[in-house]
Amino acid sequence: MKRFFIFAVLLVLALSLVIPVAAQDAKTLEVYLVAPGQAAVDWLNNTAFPAFVADHPGVTVQLQIGDWGSFDTDEAGFFTTGAGPDVMYLGSEYAAQYGKLLANLDSYLADWPDLAQYPDFATSVAKYDGHLVGLPLLIAPRPIYYRRDLFADPDAALPTTFADALAFVTANSAVENGAMTKMGYMDIGAGLFDAQEFIAYIWSAGGELYNEDGTSAFDSAATGEALQFMHDRRRIEMPTEDTAGLPAITGSALASGMVVSGTFANWQNPAHDDPVWANIEMGPDPAGPNGKPIIQVYTDWLGVPAYSANQELAADFLKFIGSKDNAIALSGPGIGFTPARQDAWADLRASDPVYDAMLNIAVEYGRGFSDIRASAELRPLIVQDVTPYLQDQASLEDTQAKLKADYDSLLEADGYLAPAAS
Repeated sequence: MKRFFIFAVLLVLALSLVIPVAAQDAKTLEVYLVAPGQAAVDWLNNTAFPAFVADHPGVTVQLQIGDWGSFDTDEAGFFTTGAGPDVMYLGSEYAAQYGKLLANLDSYLADWPDLAQYPDFATSVAKYDGHLVGLPLLIAPRPIYYRRDLFADPDAALPTTFADALAFVTANSAVENGAMTKMGYMDIGAGLFDAQEFIAYIWSAGGELYNEDGTSAFDSAATGEALQFMHDRRRIEMPTEDTAGLPAITGSALASGMVVSGTFANWQNPAHDDPVWANIEMGPDPAGPNGKPIIQVYTDWLGVPAYSANQELAADFLKFIGSKDNAIALSGPGIGFTPARQDAWADLRASDPVYDAMLNIAVEYGRGFSDIRASAELRPLIVQDVTPYLQDQASLEDTQAKLKADYDSLLEADGYLAPAAS
């Protein structure tokens, strides 16, 4: 009886050791994405996540969705509290801001054979202090799209200089009864000014955002040229601040018949099989006299916060979602991500003339949108400081001086500059 009792006790102890193993292996991987769109959400929940879980028994993947309005606040909150998702969506310029708070993924990714498929301009944005802190998810070349069938002069060349662009907008814009009826150019937010586009024009005017000592170069001649160009273009399309905008547009502005050219994200465009693409051409951002045309290329990427207790699992997810097959799937109808992997381009080039043209022009004119310091605060700062000038309430000189002073103060407050001597 005593032996039976001892055996029973040992059996219970053994079972107590075995049963919790599954529980110990059970993990929840939280993935935070920003405005991926319903088609992407459906694909992730119904196809991608189940496939990942099949290779990682006991793992549950939970999707958190943010929006661009709360993006900066959300991510700052995650890092401040040290609690949040294991995989985090980051914009092209964010390594400078958050790199020191992300996990060093070299040991997980550096020897991954597929890493060779990612071009340097993509992986460079996901590095901090020389180490990989993430993996590119998509690239987003942002050319200017032109509806040649709507041109006032069907044979006109695409503008490549600020002066040519102003002439083009003049010829292809119309206002009737105090309201726009046709826009020669529409920016990505349809607001007649965009902070990221402003940065692109500084670059295409031959300027940079920073001096060699790290201070702001917003007082440069190139910045002045960019501001003057954006002001003058605004006045062509909106003769006074009381001019009403276009009628409401349903669907793609590019397909509306009221917009002759514009800068748009890929998801804002018509489906790539829409017949309207037979009349659409792509061109670079125009340049100032001392610059050259460029196309901003954004690389959105996934990083792993240093606070995550699931760094190895998160790195596995990055490699999984970054596979060639998944990169192609995410470029499909309704999702429209442009793959960061070059081996996913071949299929797209062969099957999709729109992607082929976009990748060709990105290779020719592309400049990565990166190293934008204190980026979350910079965008609203630019809009706040530039708006009075755009509305003819401040001079160009005063606007540049204010931009520089405010940005230098921000850079100092955020630790990018040494405090000024008192």
